[in-house]
Amino acid sequence: MKLFFVTGNPHKIKAAKKYLDGLVELQSIQFDLKEIQAPSRIVAIRKAQDAFKRLGVPLIVVDSSFRIKALKDFPDAYAHYVEETLKDDGILKLMDGEKNRTASYVDTLVYIDKYGYQVFESETKGKISEESFKGEGEPFDKIFIRDKDQYPVAYYDNLGDTIYENSTYFDFSNFLKKRRVSRGITFFGDKVLLLHRKRKEKNKYLEYYAIPGGGIEKDETPEMAVIREVKEETSIDVSLKEYLGMETYDTGVCYYFYTEYKSGEIELGGEEKENNNPDNFYETSLIKIEDLKKITTLGIARDMILKAYEHYKNNQDK
Repeated sequence: MKLFFVTGNPHKIKAAKKYLDGLVELQSIQFDLKEIQAPSRIVAIRKAQDAFKRLGVPLIVVDSSFRIKALKDFPDAYAHYVEETLKDDGILKLMDGEKNRTASYVDTLVYIDKYGYQVFESETKGKISEESFKGEGEPFDKIFIRDKDQYPVAYYDNLGDTIYENSTYFDFSNFLKKRRVSRGITFFGDKVLLLHRKRKEKNKYLEYYAIPGGGIEKDETPEMAVIREVKEETSIDVSLKEYLGMETYDTGVCYYFYTEYKSGEIELGGEEKENNNPDNFYETSLIKIEDLKKITTLGIARDMILKAYEHYKNNQDK
């Protein structure tokens, strides 16, 4: 997968490649993005959305903020502007006489594609030095001492240890490694097609209802996967109506679609039929929308069903 990184910062590119090589084909691109007056997390999301409108391809934006406790978390999202105007010596003047020199560097990585965005954040805690590091480096790097260090970040940058190597890239790489799943929500009048599940875990039975769907195979899109999976599990053919949203959890990422029945008789099929047994039970079920609150579903499944049902009703009224 090709992934664009909207940045011109060589340190960020180097840090990203350390964690993402082998997972994606990373390509850097640089252009100005809209700056809004908002908390740093919102700024990063808006930048990613702006970049996606221009490029229309999967990309990441990494926005950095700097917070100084004695200055009520100033400059926060305005870190880049303050670096360009006040620079390190100007920031130190603001700290004259301040005993509390606690500060933190916050990195916000936003990944966005046509299915939505994901946010990953990390905070590096430390303090403002009494004087600026004499050498090369970004203004904040010359005056910010991480809790684990004795000298400002700029000192260690020359040794190959940079503030840009933080958990955001590691967390994002783990997100990319997660199993991808597609699920299709199909209605028959006021009923939704679900799989009734019972499975044994540690001598206890877990019972719930799941939306038909399964893993996305190599070279398959979420749209292709949901049509295939619904067919395999329930024996019916469906068409795509609308993408509803995504959900992330510990081991996976799930894409939800509103699908429309085309043909076929509902019957359990595929691996679900082959592996069906009392300790790993599957059964196709048509559940009335009004009865959803009476059954157990997992994650955001119930919310997605209700969202899809609104679309279904609107289509029926036309």
